[in-house]
Amino acid sequence: MKKGLGVFAAVACAVVAGWASSSLAAFPEPGDTVSKANMAQAKDVLTPTAEWMLNQGMVMKVGPYKKYDWPKAYKEATEKYAGQVKLSEDGRQLFNYVAGCPFPNIDVNDPLAGSKVMWNHEYFPDFTDNVGCPWILELVNNKGEMERFYASHFWRRMKWEGRLYMDPKPVAPHNPQITYTEQWGPLYAPNDLKGAGVLNFRYSPLENPDDSYMYLPELRRVRRISVANRSDAFWGTDIDIDSIWAFNAKPGYWTWRVLGEKQVLMAAHSGHYQDRDVWGAAPDGKSGTAAFMWSDKVNWEKRPVWVIEGIPTGYNQYAYSKRVIYVDKEYFNTSWSETYDQGGELWKTWTQLMNISKKPSENYTAANYDEEQVFTHNGQVVDMQISHSSKWDCPPGYKEYYVPKYDWYFNTSKEWNTPEAFTINFLIQSAR
Repeated sequence: MKKGLGVFAAVACAVVAGWASSSLAAFPEPGDTVSKANMAQAKDVLTPTAEWMLNQGMVMKVGPYKKYDWPKAYKEATEKYAGQVKLSEDGRQLFNYVAGCPFPNIDVNDPLAGSKVMWNHEYFPDFTDNVGCPWILELVNNKGEMERFYASHFWRRMKWEGRLYMDPKPVAPHNPQITYTEQWGPLYAPNDLKGAGVLNFRYSPLENPDDSYMYLPELRRVRRISVANRSDAFWGTDIDIDSIWAFNAKPGYWTWRVLGEKQVLMAAHSGHYQDRDVWGAAPDGKSGTAAFMWSDKVNWEKRPVWVIEGIPTGYNQYAYSKRVIYVDKEYFNTSWSETYDQGGELWKTWTQLMNISKKPSENYTAANYDEEQVFTHNGQVVDMQISHSSKWDCPPGYKEYYVPKYDWYFNTSKEWNTPEAFTINFLIQSAR
């Protein structure tokens, strides 16, 4: 296995070496299909993760590129405030940020270009005020068997900076200032973890690391997650707290550089919201790794991205040697985020599907939006060294699972999405 991974790592390095300039590959065009048989022709628009999946039998159907326009309020805030935003000489600290995009114009030759891209990712346009969704997660092994099932009514986040729609805005003051708070859980499955939850505080000042807490009902105690352990997987999954939503660490605790600008196949308008058709096969043990490959029904499109490498520099110990993230130039999020082990070999990947729309499906009734929202409805962490996946659906929408009474919501008042709800006491109370 190690020999094969070494060859794969060498191939990945060769790909990185070719990222000095933007790629404009003719193949694939809308209507084309990329598979193992022809993936060499599409190499310029594929990530190492996509190549690995194609070699496992995945097929990527390519649709037309669709431009993403910033919401009006985000655009206006950028025009009003971006001119005053400053960055420290090392790129680790942001100053004078209020709302909108911190750095709307980035020069690839700027030594701080990588840091600026990741600060844009920290304040991307789809999570500006309140946001949340229910979710399920399935652990699937290399035989395609589901080993364990997790479910919760809640992932929720409240932004404290950059607020555009809900009072208080643009900032909910706190000392020290908070960028956002979020909670995963409480779980309602599996039974042995019922009630478990994780609460995270992202502080804006560089000197204040994230405060993260995990409540374990079986032990009737709250455990603080140390900064050094943020790369450790939790609840027995493949997922670490820093990799959620592709990158969930504090940007200032990393050193960033731009590897290149190019086009990459991304799932920005993926289709099949709340639909098992996004997966290559059911996790029934009959299909092997196809159970965590994306299906040929997912829509992919060539999109302009920044290829960003991050080296963890703000931790005493960390499992990963680096991350490579493919950040979309329009909405500052990604379908691909790759982590490498201490030997420099590709280890895990966070890959996710998005449905950028006002209404992601006919069944969506949570709200009527005047502008497009970025619905991130499916994703997974794949451990490519052992062919194992933690795959999730947000929300599930499958008949065999309990379907919550709400869906993805953006900038909507919810009793569980207020400053008072993001406390350790609420974390404990919500588990009961």
